[in-house]
Order: sequence, then structure tokens, then C-alpha cells
Amino acid sequence: MLPILIAILFIVLLLISVPISSALGIVSLTPSLLDPNFSISAEYIIRSMLGGIDSFPLLAVPMFVLSGILMAKGGVSKKLFDVFSYFLGDHTAGMPCAVIVTCLFYGAISGSAPATVAAVGSMTIPLLIRMGYDKTFITALVAVAGGLGVIIPPSIPFILYGMASGASVGKMFMAGILPGVL
Repeated sequence: MLPILIAILFIVLLLISVPISSALGIVSLTPSLLDPNFSISAEYIIRSMLGGIDSFPLLAVPMFVLSGILMAKGGVSKKLFDVFSYFLGDHTAGMPCAVIVTCLFYGAISGSAPATVAAVGSMTIPLLIRMGYDKTFITALVAVAGGLGVIIPPSIPFILYGMASGASVGKMFMAGILPGVL
């Protein structure tokens, strides 16, 4: 009965627009408050929650998000695209290839696929549509190429997987170079 009550409480808290972090905290403490036989104290739960966020590698995640925002505001994606379109633009399908290579480098710098798709796509999709490329093709191209951000090191999923599994993040970065380039 208690698990169902906790699930219902969590859903109600989300429906009334309580922030997710607060809702998770409340439902984590609920068993110790409702059931006197619950063996884990509220102090232990709070200490475990705070201990879980005290992780140096997890500090990299907000830093990747910050770097993505700074690069988007600074126009790094446009500068990268200009460089690659200069070298690839004269060849057959050179401009779509320039988009792919731009996504590759931007994803390697930002470490985030959504940041890559947003930054590169917002600039290249309208440009390539004006050049006569199909909108569906270019949108799919940017969406797929943006996924290179999770393969090319450094990347947020590598860090999170390394934290969860205990695997060496450095070795994962080294292992991701060849698949990302391919």
C-alpha cells in the first residue's frame, strides 16, 4: 500500500507544479515519516542525497551546458561552418558535408547532441534551404550529425556512464575517438 501511496503523491506533486527535485525529495522522505517501522532515518536519506551530488566528474555536465551556450552566443558554429564550407563547398554535396563536419567539431567541443543540433541547425538549415536543398533532408542531416556529440570525446554520456558503472572516463574518451571519426 505504501508504494502506491508514494507513487500517487509523486504524481499529485508533479500535477500541482512542484519542481521535480522537490517532489523527489518529498517522496523520498515520506516512507520514514509515515511508517515508524521504516528502518532508514530521514537524516540518512538527506545525507545520501547530498553525498550523491558531491562528485567532481558530475560538475562537468553543467560546464558542458555552459560552454554550449557560450559558443552559441559567440557564433562559434557559424565560424566553424564558414571554415568547412570554404574547403568542402565546391565539391559535390560539399555543403551538406560541411554541415556534418561542423556538427562533428561542435559536438566534440560542447559534448552535447542537443546543443549541437540547436546551434548548428538554427544557422545551417535556413541557409541550405535557400540554396535549394530539401528541407526534410537538411533537417534529418543536422539531427543525425548532431548525434556525433555523444560519440566524440569529451561527451556528457561518457562521463555519466563512467560515474554509474565505475569505468574509467579517460579510457572511454580514448575509445570514442575512432568510432566518432568513422
